[in-house]
Amino acid sequence: MADQVKITVTLEAALANRLRAAATERGWSVESLAAECVVQHLEVAIRHRVLIERLEQVDAAILDMAEAVGELGAPAAAIDLSKVCRLGRDIDAADTAP
Repeated sequence: MADQVKITVTLEAALANRLRAAATERGWSVESLAAECVVQHLEVAIRHRVLIERLEQVDAAILDMAEAVGELGAPAAAIDLSKVCRLGRDIDAADTAP
C-alpha cells in the first residue's frame, strides 16, 4: 500500500474562502489545512464507530445475562443452586457444618 493516497475534495465557495482565510492567517497552505481537517474528522469517525460497536457488544452481553437470570428465576422443578453460583455452595456447606 502506498504511503499516501490522493483525494480530491470539492467545497462550496464560501467554505473554501473560510478555509483559505484560516490557512493564510496561520501561515499554512490551504491543502495542508484541508488535509489536517480530513485526518482529524476521520480519526473521530473511526473512534465513534469503535465505541458504537463496543456498546452494541455490551448491550448484547447484558441481554444475554438478563435472559439467563430470567431463566434461572422462572418456576422450574428443583433448581440446584450449588451449580449456579459459589455462594449457594458456601451456604449449603455452612448449614451442614457441625
